Amino acid sequence: MLLDELAKYMLLKDGNTVEDAVHQLAADGCIQPLVFKFQDRLWIKLDNTAVPVVADCTADAFQQLFHMFHVFDIQYPIELWIVYGFIEKVLGVKATVGKSVVLAEFCQQVLK
Repeated sequence: MLLDELAKYMLLKDGNTVEDAVHQLAADGCIQPLVFKFQDRLWIKLDNTAVPVVADCTADAFQQLFHMFHVFDIQYPIELWIVYGFIEKVLGVKATVGKSVVLAEFCQQVLK
């Protein structure tokens, strides 16, 4: 289930324009913001707008996406709450996901 939800956030979409890809993502019910690849370029879908990723690597795309959540004060999708909570913990970012026994146990196991 979690892998299915993660797969929604890194999509390869075909269409005539990047705007067509954004509309298709919206029609597919994808939660935003999210990273997608269109015509060999990475983009972030934010409020039905395609924002080009500054660099062409997935790590940079994710970093830009992560920053957008904080800059625009957007809540993480509930399906990925534990993933973003873990990333906040690893990066030492002030936690926005709140306290969670599951997240605490996960971080304890992974960060040993």
